[in-house]
Amino acid sequence: MSLSASLLLMLSCASEDYVRLYHTEEIAPSLTWAQVESMDFMGPTLIDGGVNFTVYSENAERIELMLFEDPESSLPTRQIPLTRLSDTGALWNIFVEGIGVGQHYGYIAWGPNWTYDPSFVPNSFIGFKADVDEDGNRFNPNKLLFDPWSKAIHRDHDWGKGTTSTGPFGWQNTYAAGSKSVIVASDYEWSAQEAAWRAARQSGDHPGHGWEDLILYEVHLKGMTANFASGVKYPGTFRGLGEMAGYLKDLGINAVELLPIHEKPLDGGYWGYNNLNFFAPENAYSAEYQSTGRPLEVLDEFKWMVDELHKHDVEVIIDVVFNHTGEGGLWREKLYFESNNSDYTVNFDPKEIAGLYSFRGLDNQAWYMLAGDNQYYCGNTGVGNQTRPNHTPMRRLTMDSLHFYVEELHVDGFRFDLAGVLGEPEGCTNRSPSQDEIREMVIQEIADDPILQAYNTRIIAEPWTAGGSGPGIGGFPKSTNNDAVGWGEWNPYFRDWWRSFVNQSDGYWGLNSTATGGVDGGTVLTGTEPVYGWNDRKPYHSVNFITAHDGFTMYDLVSYPEKQNGCGVLNQICCDDPTSAWCDESSGESHNRSANWGEEQLKRQMMRNFFLAMMIAHGTPMILGGDEWMRTQYGNNNAYSDWADNEWNWHRWNEWQSSYNWDRYRMHDFVRDVIRFRKERTYAFAPTEYGGGMAFAWKNDQNADMSGDDWSARHMAIHYYGAGEGWKQMMILINMEDYDVSFSVPSGVSWARIIDTQAYFDMPGSYGDDETGYFDDYPDEDPYQSANIWLDAPQDIGGSSYTVPKWTIVVLEEQ
Repeated sequence: MSLSASLLLMLSCASEDYVRLYHTEEIAPSLTWAQVESMDFMGPTLIDGGVNFTVYSENAERIELMLFEDPESSLPTRQIPLTRLSDTGALWNIFVEGIGVGQHYGYIAWGPNWTYDPSFVPNSFIGFKADVDEDGNRFNPNKLLFDPWSKAIHRDHDWGKGTTSTGPFGWQNTYAAGSKSVIVASDYEWSAQEAAWRAARQSGDHPGHGWEDLILYEVHLKGMTANFASGVKYPGTFRGLGEMAGYLKDLGINAVELLPIHEKPLDGGYWGYNNLNFFAPENAYSAEYQSTGRPLEVLDEFKWMVDELHKHDVEVIIDVVFNHTGEGGLWREKLYFESNNSDYTVNFDPKEIAGLYSFRGLDNQAWYMLAGDNQYYCGNTGVGNQTRPNHTPMRRLTMDSLHFYVEELHVDGFRFDLAGVLGEPEGCTNRSPSQDEIREMVIQEIADDPILQAYNTRIIAEPWTAGGSGPGIGGFPKSTNNDAVGWGEWNPYFRDWWRSFVNQSDGYWGLNSTATGGVDGGTVLTGTEPVYGWNDRKPYHSVNFITAHDGFTMYDLVSYPEKQNGCGVLNQICCDDPTSAWCDESSGESHNRSANWGEEQLKRQMMRNFFLAMMIAHGTPMILGGDEWMRTQYGNNNAYSDWADNEWNWHRWNEWQSSYNWDRYRMHDFVRDVIRFRKERTYAFAPTEYGGGMAFAWKNDQNADMSGDDWSARHMAIHYYGAGEGWKQMMILINMEDYDVSFSVPSGVSWARIIDTQAYFDMPGSYGDDETGYFDDYPDEDPYQSANIWLDAPQDIGGSSYTVPKWTIVVLEEQ
């Protein structure tokens, strides 16, 4: 029956004693059913003096909207059934006049496993058939569900008031406990500088922001500023990161890549890869929310952060996790631990137990990739709750989320977590798709999307999956409608080859040694063309990194031969209760290609080698935040958990800002200058086409073209010699042998040293070290400035050869 023109009255259950009037219609007067069916108005839409609500569910039998005046009440002010567009349709709709910004709401839903009964009351099993049926339905009208398209969530779930869990607790309602969606509207006024920034993004003419100019800086938003020594007014927040914009600009960073910033549950982990919503920024990262407990200004604060970073010429790229959700339950199907020399299997998640926050309770089949008998989930995420990214609702939500962050919040790009899952065929097949299949998938839609293209939005894949499925490394597409657009990818071949080469962790490792994927050193230094060039992508689509959040910091990479993920400051549960199933000491990669170089000056030397390797390689370099001042996680290479969200894992700025930490200051100074070195020589190190840019040749130590056994050596030279306006010849001299090597250099050129990574120029280290070196020999030199790089005062080598110490990289330049 139509609800049009009906006048519904109900006594408010909030603290106010008044009668609340609600006028409802099946659809907002200004909308047509065709517009609703287009899915262009999903979620809440402020329109016609009220709000139109549209939600997606293929298998629900009834959905009710619950409006709350008091979001902490277990009694909604009003329950209103939604209208299904057709008997078999997946879209449900209702318009409510007279409500707007600040309104709290949620949904409850019935389906085949829990059928609608008019006599149903909360905290009962009336209508119940099964927690999960043979088709995988998990409807439960006792569980309040927030809107997948909502732009704000009022708070985290309150476990003291009720559990999201089904099974034995399926009767318990979460109307008071649950997180409510909140209607919000941002009135933030962007700066004049932002208008210019947006115009530049749209024009494609954005000086200093071509792919060839990009220096990525991956960092945790909270962790970067949560420590008091960060010096910001609002530590650990969006505002706090905005306050750090000047630091990033000074370092030379022009794009920050933030770990996930979307709303997550209380137990969603420090890194934040268990998201509950893909529109609402995490409340806990908002200074305004911390102060008021209200989410209305969170979007404005996020915009201020973006605005501030853009004013300092820094792009904002956010990590998005569309491959799974953080709804909980069934993500730890079995946990093992040892106790009293016996193995115990702890099954925390029988099939009946599942957390219902949103997606799962609205339509488990439609939103998630179910496995086997539909009781469990495909396992290619490694953490469960795998979504169906190429099925209608998740695919549309993905595109809507990307558009919202680009158009409304002015984000410049996205890094897609486990992006391979977005390229998986339907049906939990655990196989790689064909190129024809890829062209029909969301990863192709993202590359071809006109809105993302209009703002030159960067799209970067973490190309693997936990199950080895999807397109695979190098398998992501370029656009079919714009030759300039294609997926960038994190390049694990670059990471693995350089770690093995510098740390000598895999035995003798020469230029032609091959890391994972059969890729050798010459290939990773020149953009890894066989991997990314086969479908006409560019060298810059290779994102070259040595370290990232998921693994060792760079200092730990040269300090710990094995991971230290047991008892420690980042995994306190293993200290308190080593037998706990939550003591996850075996987690994290075991083959890290790491080493302990022993002496601190050698560790710093290897770090400079790694930083320089990223800057001389063709592709897009990415630095892990904090590596520039030797941040440590004490050997923990998987500091993801809630126990790792502490001062030991946050950036401890006082460790390098202390007056006696010369070595940390010098490392920071070196990184800043080596970034500048690359930016001033993009003609050599950042070609925009394979085979383009400055010509170069591989040379042996006698300055002859490399041949035969030269390719298996651990020392080599790269001679950049091509002519171009303002171009200068360079010699990159690389020596990872355990002895010094004398290199002959081309005659007829006046060569000067501009970079030398050897330890001598960085000694002594911090106050009290017994090292001796350059700063002893030249006591008038500033010990807080790096002496390993001379961009403004090149050092004439005074001859036709240069001796490179063991484990050192040198750059000579024509004067």
